[in-house]
Amino acid sequence: MSASSREGSRAAGRMRARLADALWSCLESRRLTEVGVGDVIDAAGVSRGSFYYHFPDIDALVAWALRQELLNSDRAGHSFVALAAQEELPDETPAVSRSLERVCLLLDRGGMSSVYEVTLDAMLGLWSTALSPDGAPLPDEVVAQLEYAVGGTIGMLSRARASTASKRRASIAFVHERHLWLVRRVADVLGMSPRELAALLERTRRVTTP
Repeated sequence: MSASSREGSRAAGRMRARLADALWSCLESRRLTEVGVGDVIDAAGVSRGSFYYHFPDIDALVAWALRQELLNSDRAGHSFVALAAQEELPDETPAVSRSLERVCLLLDRGGMSSVYEVTLDAMLGLWSTALSPDGAPLPDEVVAQLEYAVGGTIGMLSRARASTASKRRASIAFVHERHLWLVRRVADVLGMSPRELAALLERTRRVTTP
């Protein structure tokens, strides 16, 4: 990739991030169904053309913004999902706290359906890349475990807005425990050690982070 192409890619990433930040700002005061393209571009201070150059509609922006919080919360590779690759409960960092708060905000403003499908798709993509780089489908048992783990995590977060430090810590602990459980179950299905599988997932995430 040429230097100009790299700079163009970085500029596009910055604009998408600016629009995503504007979306989160809009959701602080209204429900997802009340947020339109006009609201987002006003909050971001950009033109309508800039929005449609990067996203076809609000749903695409919501999906991209949520994936960023799941896989690339601080735009530098640190993520909500990185909890899955650590055996010990991690310290609560500003990036993890912000991602958790934003996921909970979208659940509150948009409902479980606005989060579940995107989260499951992100997880299926991550696990498929890690376990089936040749494009073969994941084993049905692995898919079922992912669906169960994602559903349980989203269900818990939908009932507990992370509005206090104690709630955030409890939510992070729950997400961490669910991911460790998932890694252990899938590792058993695949005949791998949980540590080996967790390391593979984290290496894959760093390569594929958007």
